[in-house]
Amino acid sequence: MKSVSVTATRLSVPCLILLAAGFAPSANAEEYTKSYPVTGRAIVHVQVDDSSVRVVTSDTHQVDFNVKSEGSETFNFGGKLHIDSQQNGNQVELTVVRKPGITIGFSDKRLSTEVRMPMNADLQIETTDGSVDVSSVNGSVTIHTKDGSVKAAQLAGKVEIRTVDGSINVDTLTGESKMHSTDGSVAVAHFDGKCDASTTDGSIHVAGRFDSLDVKSVDGSVVARVTQGSKMSAAWGIRTVDGSVELALPHDFQANLDASTGDGHITLGLPVEVQGNIGKTAVRGTMNGGGPTLTIHTGDGSIQIKSI
Repeated sequence: MKSVSVTATRLSVPCLILLAAGFAPSANAEEYTKSYPVTGRAIVHVQVDDSSVRVVTSDTHQVDFNVKSEGSETFNFGGKLHIDSQQNGNQVELTVVRKPGITIGFSDKRLSTEVRMPMNADLQIETTDGSVDVSSVNGSVTIHTKDGSVKAAQLAGKVEIRTVDGSINVDTLTGESKMHSTDGSVAVAHFDGKCDASTTDGSIHVAGRFDSLDVKSVDGSVVARVTQGSKMSAAWGIRTVDGSVELALPHDFQANLDASTGDGHITLGLPVEVQGNIGKTAVRGTMNGGGPTLTIHTGDGSIQIKSI
């Protein structure tokens, strides 16, 4: 176990003001590095409260942590940086906590965390304030951030990504995923598997081969491109309260279609055997003989279904 703590000397506020008046801004950097060998499947847990996180993988048999604190500030009173890491078998953990102090003058201090680890591993990242960038992980991946965007590529396994304030952008994901942003867009390209994507405020774009598809947006449009090889074994749903829906399907896609809009129109670009009357705001029927129910609904927006 190794930890780093930096704490300012105790001085009264009047003294700090006098000192700050005579101090020029200073730039300094602190760096923490630690490596842990692993003999089996690594389980990596990273918890930071105010730092960006970047994860790089390879065929290595160790986990490397590198944390940098860079930038300049005039004077800081009471600020404290604490970094701790530890290992228990193949479980490796990193904790980065920065307690802000009283800054006199200005400060552009920033933290960045880099993790280098095996490609075949399980990963959990939690950050309060900072973006996350992850590439090439085969395993269980969980990413939670309260304030920051998430960018990921080449993930395979069970994936859960959640952000309170920030966008989610994923390129190439195989397996089962749940992605949610409270305030931000969600974009997923080259997907293969089961997809659950939602946002409270933002658009959603998904594309790939799907075994299941559940998409929900409260305030934003939805664009979904379902490629050849996708097949419904249970009901799918695409819903938005305020926004349009654009869905592209293979020409031979089988489903029972239930499409409706509260304020908009529906455009069909592939054959649907309609059940009942054809309406501008609701269409129910079968595609290519039917199948499980494909529900598409928007409270305020148009729906366009086209063939690819």
